[in-house]
Amino acid sequence: MPIELFNDGNHKCIKFDDLTKEGEIPANQFMVVHDKRGLLLDPGGNKLFSQLSAEISVFAPPQRLDYLVLSHQDPDVGAGLNGWLLMTDAKIVISALWTRFIPNFCTSSFAENRIIAVPDEGLDLELSGAGFKLVPAHFLHSPGNFHLYDVTSKILFTGDLGASISPPEENITNVDQFEEHIQNMSGFHSRYIPHSEACRRWAAAARKLDIEMIVPQHGARMSGTECVNAFIDWVDGLTCALG
Repeated sequence: MPIELFNDGNHKCIKFDDLTKEGEIPANQFMVVHDKRGLLLDPGGNKLFSQLSAEISVFAPPQRLDYLVLSHQDPDVGAGLNGWLLMTDAKIVISALWTRFIPNFCTSSFAENRIIAVPDEGLDLELSGAGFKLVPAHFLHSPGNFHLYDVTSKILFTGDLGASISPPEENITNVDQFEEHIQNMSGFHSRYIPHSEACRRWAAAARKLDIEMIVPQHGARMSGTECVNAFIDWVDGLTCALG
């Protein structure tokens, strides 16, 4: 069931969190619609394409997608590109470091002249007048990694940073008591985030943004200024795999 994270009538942020099957890596996919144009973030692999394309049609036809934003190079982020490139005229937005990976996700000719390579320092995007920022998040966990900040909704989509695994019986989708949520995140971050210096750099950049919600690619979102700030502080102080 799609979840509306934000809706002011003209600008919508939608989360899809129930498309992966049991035994597969559970992941969230996201769509932003502004003035009837769309952006799809981390749309996932081939198995999700048919169902996700049907789900997003409720909010905007796939043909109205302008961007396919890939936060990093993992297959659960963008291995289903072929279908989206055939169905839409959307541009692929990905770190310049990973543009060479695109032919592993789709037919090379489909992506020709359709790639926006994001430089290490980040990039601003515009969707029918709405502003977005590609915020550097290198080594969290990918060496070429970006988070998407939606200026209108004040949501920061953080990819694998903030990923959580909660007990199945709890089915946590939204966190407003941060301390209780740490146990659901700590295992992933201690293993997959290589060094605390990357965390400190990200925390310094995040504190410059006006964030009302943190939404990772896996697990629950964190809502409200208090919870968001607690998460940033937690990331700032993380002890990671290599120090």
